[in-house]
This record gives sequence, structure tokens and C-alpha cells, in this order.
Amino acid sequence: MKIDGHFFAESLVVRLGIALGAIVALALAATISATVFSELSTGKAAAINVAGSLRMQTYWITVQVLRAGDIGQAQPDLQRAIAEFETRLASPQLVGGVPLSSAHATRRAYDRVSSEWSRALKPAIARAVSEGMPARDPFVSRMAAYVLDVDRLVYLLERDLEGRIQTLKIVQGAALFATIVLMFIALYLLHAQVIVPLGDLLQCARRVQVGDFTVRAQHAGEDELGQLGQSFNYMVADLSRSYATLEARVEEKTEQLARSNVSLEVLYNTTRTLAENPLTQATLDVVMRDIEHAVGLKSGVICAREESDPRGFPIGLGTGSGQAGAWCEQERCAECLRDGQAGVRTVGSGAERMLSVPLSEGGTLYGVMLLRLPPGVELEDWKLKLLESIGHHIGAALATAKRSDEQRRIALLEERSAIARELHDSLAQSLSYLKIQVTRLKSLLEASSAREQTQGVVEELKVGLNNAYRELRELLTTFRLRMDARGLSDALQETINELATRSGTDMRLHDRLYGHELDSNEQIHVLQVVREALTNVQHHAHARRADVRLSIEDGQVKVVVEDDGVGIGATVAPAHHYGLAIMRDRAATLGGTLDVSRRPEGGTRVELSFAPRGRFQTGGMRVPQPA
Repeated sequence: MKIDGHFFAESLVVRLGIALGAIVALALAATISATVFSELSTGKAAAINVAGSLRMQTYWITVQVLRAGDIGQAQPDLQRAIAEFETRLASPQLVGGVPLSSAHATRRAYDRVSSEWSRALKPAIARAVSEGMPARDPFVSRMAAYVLDVDRLVYLLERDLEGRIQTLKIVQGAALFATIVLMFIALYLLHAQVIVPLGDLLQCARRVQVGDFTVRAQHAGEDELGQLGQSFNYMVADLSRSYATLEARVEEKTEQLARSNVSLEVLYNTTRTLAENPLTQATLDVVMRDIEHAVGLKSGVICAREESDPRGFPIGLGTGSGQAGAWCEQERCAECLRDGQAGVRTVGSGAERMLSVPLSEGGTLYGVMLLRLPPGVELEDWKLKLLESIGHHIGAALATAKRSDEQRRIALLEERSAIARELHDSLAQSLSYLKIQVTRLKSLLEASSAREQTQGVVEELKVGLNNAYRELRELLTTFRLRMDARGLSDALQETINELATRSGTDMRLHDRLYGHELDSNEQIHVLQVVREALTNVQHHAHARRADVRLSIEDGQVKVVVEDDGVGIGATVAPAHHYGLAIMRDRAATLGGTLDVSRRPEGGTRVELSFAPRGRFQTGGMRVPQPA
């Protein structure tokens, strides 16, 4: 790693690290020196004690020598005293405490004491014991001189120990002084190069916090805090420039938010008004006024057009739109539509400008929204986008209204067609039959000889009229059913209940369509086929029970009516009984088939089968009626 040449000279961390390292080094040096001196002085105290005991031992030897001289022979105590003295003189504590160098005064003193003992004192003790009084005085004099030598040895040992202790004190004092000096230097560096710059930075930060961007850090050297101060100064300068333009940016953002709020409010009001109210001119007038207020324009108008008519017609007016409404009556709606794109065009002599916003949904144009632009006024982009969005919403509302009108129109046509078919299939044929019978009656009445035949025709005419009346009544009952609200199942159940009450037959409905719905025509035909079949059960089958079953198998709707009566083979079909033909006609209208057969166990089975034109789930499975 490449290190800058000024790193060690300028780095605050390095300088403080050096100071702390020096303090630690001095502390270690003081500790090591104390340890070394302690180790070196460990045997000195023991040596001093042993050397001091030598002096006492010489006194004891002298006493024992004097006693032994009185009796003329050495005593055991004297021998033990001499042996103890020699042991102490050669003890490791004393020998180890004496320096090894022969030039050292302590070594010379120890050698003198040792040699004097072996060379002079020990023979003098023997003479003093053996010779008695004549030898005592020289022995005592020599022993006194020897004690002085021992005292000097003790003194030298003590002085050597004191010298070592003094040296240790000097070393420890110097280390302590140097440590204190380094600590003061470190504290000065910390104060001058850390605390003061940090305080300056903190003060600058507080002033910046209250909005003063003129402040600058004073410490801007090459060390870490200096670089931090330079960076702080750059930051404050940048903040000063940013705050200079912040007000303008805030105003711009505030204006954008205000425009967004206006757009959202207008879109919300428009969609809510269109959703909660019928699409009338009054509703569109309210929408147009909201739009004019939002974009600051007047004389707005909403025009609609039909594909077959090139001219438009106003369906919503804003404030002051009396003149604008006339523009839609011009045979130039295509110019306003501008191929489905919003834009500005000139009207009249060119002095008037008009903003044209198409009203479209799903790629289909349903009209145009026009707004007059005052001279010299240019529409902002956000307003144009807002108007285009509103145009899509109005176009969607127009499309929904048009689809609703179309659906109502189709429903009305289907209802009219169903009524026409019902009248043709029931009442019209009955009346046609009566017309034929009346013609026969007229012919027979002209021949007075055919009185009995005339009576028969009259009876048939009576029966036919009764049948016509019954079918008309049943037809009216059918038209009163509200299948659009309650559905086919409820209509069938109502019919079954009615016919069961009349006939006393147990009639039951088994609906297994399971959520599949039929359109209005299919429901009417199914209802009429079931009604006709149950009417036949009522009048001809003499059954105790009848079942109506609805199901769907392989895409085919199955409608089955079964009874346990006499069966179709045992029933005599009169000439006027045309119910089966009507049911087959209805099956053909549905594109299906009708099968009438005799059940093996007795009774009749009528089965209608057809493919529904439109099937969809109604949002869930319908719970079937109990069997």
C-alpha cells in the first residue's frame, strides 16, 4: 500500500499514537527495571543477615575460648561454635551476595575475612586453648581486629544494596518524569488538534442547523480533522447553493401537487356524477361546468353524434355556451373529431379558437367536447391530459348508455315476438278452429233436414270456445309471471302449484340445471311446453303423480314431464286436440326435439331437448329443489 509522504508528519492518529506508544514504552521500561533490580537485590538482605551473624559468632567463639583456656582443653561448645562459624562463612546466601569481581571492595573484604579466619584466627584459637593465659591476650587482640573486618564486610554489603536501591529510585523517577512530560504533550496535542477542531466543527454544525450557511470551519489542515473541516466547508457551500434554489423548487412542486389535486378532484367528481345520476343533459351540464371551472375556460359544450348523421347535437352545455351550441349544428363534426385526437382548430373567420376533445371508448367515437380558447391563451399540457381523461370517462358513459338502450330495445323486441308467437300458437289457432266450425254450422243450418248434425256442431263449437277461453286465461297467466326477476325455476314452481291445486295431482319439480340460465325466449318456450304437458296430464291422464325434471347433459338442456296415468296410447285424441303440435312447434323454434312416449310402467313421458343459445354461471350453484 502506498503511503503519502506527509502521512507520518500530518496524521493526527499517528502523532497521538506515537505519544501513547512512548508512554507505554516508558511504563514498560520502568516495570522491567524494577523487576531486574528486584531480582539482583534478592540475596543482598540474606547476605547482610549472615554477615551480621558472623560478628555475633566471633563473640561466642571468644567466650568459649576463654572458658576452654581455664580448663586446658577444648569444649564441645567451642567446636560447635567454630563449625557454625565456618558454615555461615561459606553459606550460599553470603557467597551469592558477594560480587564475583575480585576488584570489587565487597569481594576483597569477604576474601580478607575468609582468609584471615583460616590463616590466623583458627590457629590462634588452638594456641589460646592449649597454652592458656599467655596466649589469650594476643588472641583477644586478633579477634577484635577480625570483628572490625567483619563489620567492614557488613558495611560494604549494606552500601552495595543501598546503591542498587538508589539506582532503582533514579530510574523510576526518570521514567515517571518522562511519562508525565509525554502525558502533558499528549494532552496538549489532544486539546490543540482534537478538542479545539471538534469544538469548532460542532459550533459550525449548530449554526448550520439554524440556517446560517455562511459559517466555515477554521481548522483545515492536512490531518484527519482538517480534511473533515474541508469537507464540511464544501458541504455547507453546496447546501447554500441548494437552499438558494430550494424555494423555487418547492413552489414548483407545490404547483404540481395543486394541479394533481385539481385533476383528481375533477376526475372523481366526473366519475361520481356519471355513475350516480342518469345520463341526461342536466347531468352533463354539471360535468361541463366542473370542467370549465377546473381548466379556467368558458363556453364549453358536449356534442354527440350518430354514425348515420354527420352533424352533431349538444347534450351538455357549460356557462355562456349559447354560441358554442351552434357549432355542433354545422355539418363539419369530422373536423372537431380530428381522427380521435384532441387539438385546437379555428372556427368562423379564424378569430375564434376551439379546443376539441373526442369522447371515445373502445376505439369508438361517440361525440366531442368543445371549449373556447380566449385569444392569446395556450392550454397547458396537464390540462389537455385532464380533458382527454375526462373525455374517455364521458365516452364510456355514452357507450354504456347506448348499450343499455340497445339491450332494452332488444328485450322489447324479443318480448313482442314472444307475445306474437304465443297468440299465434294458442288463441289464433283456437279462433281459427271456431271460424271453421261456424262455417260448418252455417252450412248445416241452411239444410233443415240435418237437425241432429247441427246439434253436434253446436256442441263442438261450445267445447272449442271453452278451450279457447281456457288457453287465453292460461296465456294471460303466463305473461303475468316475472321470470326476469325470479327466474325460470320460480315460474315453473308457480305453474306446477297452480295446476296441482286444480287437478289434485301430486306434481313436483326437480331442477338440475345447477346455475345455468336460459335467455328470455328459451324460458318462455320451456314454461309453455311444461304447462301444456301438465295441462294434458290434468285433463286426460287421470294420474296421481307427475314429475318435471330439468337437467343439462353434454350441452343439451333436458326437460322431462312424466306421469303415472293411463298413458298416451289409451287416450283418444279428438280432432281439436292440437297441444302436441304446438309443443313440437316450440321445440323446433328452440332448435331441438320433442319426444312423446308411453312409459313401460305406465303413464306418459314428454321429453324436450335443445341446445341453449347462451349459458353462463350466475355466480354460484343453485340449490336444487327437493325431489
